Amino acid sequence: MKTGIYGGTFSPVHNGHISAARAFADKLSLDRLIVIPAGIPPHKEVACGVTAEDRLNMARLAFADEARTEVSDIEIKRGGKSYTLFTLDELRTVGCDDIYLMCGSDMILTFESWYRFREVFEKCTVVYVPRDVKSHAACLAAIERYRRDYGAKIEVLDTVPYEISSTEIRAIIAAGGDAQRYMPRREYEYITERGLYKNGD
Repeated sequence: MKTGIYGGTFSPVHNGHISAARAFADKLSLDRLIVIPAGIPPHKEVACGVTAEDRLNMARLAFADEARTEVSDIEIKRGGKSYTLFTLDELRTVGCDDIYLMCGSDMILTFESWYRFREVFEKCTVVYVPRDVKSHAACLAAIERYRRDYGAKIEVLDTVPYEISSTEIRAIIAAGGDAQRYMPRREYEYITERGLYKNGD
């Protein structure tokens, strides 16, 4: 069974995440796509005032209608920093042996700073999904180097980047703007009902 993993902070999920997930699942003919909000991301700050439970709930609302897709609390339940290697090991113990790890531009460019990254390369196929035009050439160069230096299995998806970020959406909400067009309706309702990101978190 081909299993895709899409991890991230998801604070909040936006339409770019949804579009990338669809391309990932469709172009690789995945049997299953697991969206995994990080408990404590090793390389990112989590917005203050937004709990891991909030991020998990937002992801579940955002991806609710996506075929073959499930949202997992595996990293939140595990506690501690959410190292990808531990997630791969845990999934392999329950029978996931053909794993594809989706990575955006920022993840590709920082891969060598990941915890025991060589083992991550050994245990999955990395799939690069472009997140922005500016960094695309640098990402392709990094991928070639990872293939050469570490024998990494990396696939590149030909997709059109969706030019919006969670950081930009948080800023819009903090400024009192309407960010509804950037995300699924049910998730936006959850954010507004709870007043998330209002204080510039």
